[in-house]
Amino acid sequence: MKQATYAYIASQLLSKTKKEELAKVFKAFDKNGDGKLSMEEVKQGYLDHYGKIMSDEEVETMFNAVDADRSGFIDYTEFIVATVNSEEFNSNEFLQAAFKLFDKDGSGSISADEIKQVLGFGKGGSGDEASINAILKQVDENGDGDISFDEFVHMMKSLSGGK
Repeated sequence: MKQATYAYIASQLLSKTKKEELAKVFKAFDKNGDGKLSMEEVKQGYLDHYGKIMSDEEVETMFNAVDADRSGFIDYTEFIVATVNSEEFNSNEFLQAAFKLFDKDGSGSISADEIKQVLGFGKGGSGDEASINAILKQVDENGDGDISFDEFVHMMKSLSGGK
């Protein structure tokens, strides 16, 4: 849920200038133009653009933190999430807009059904219910079955995994 929220913020809420700036850096790093960054492209990109040599260990640590889908590559959304500082992502304006993305009915809380809708569950997969329950267990602090705005903000600012 946290990763989906960051992806939404990155794609919908960042300024056009900021998106263009980040796209330019991503394209410069993406030497083969395949839309994803390999460890070697990241190492070379840092050297070319920042004048910094990254050790294999530093690159591996970065990939472990940034490669959310564990594909072995950093895609554009993962790059944006990693690049934009957490203060910007966790601003009240961005968090309110992201909360509204999940709160489809405008009730002021996010239900299990709303999580399913936004994250694309409900296509008959047996893991759907377990995934929803895991999200609720992590985020629903008062155990009422819904995620309040305060609980959402707490998740975004404190839970690991995603940023």
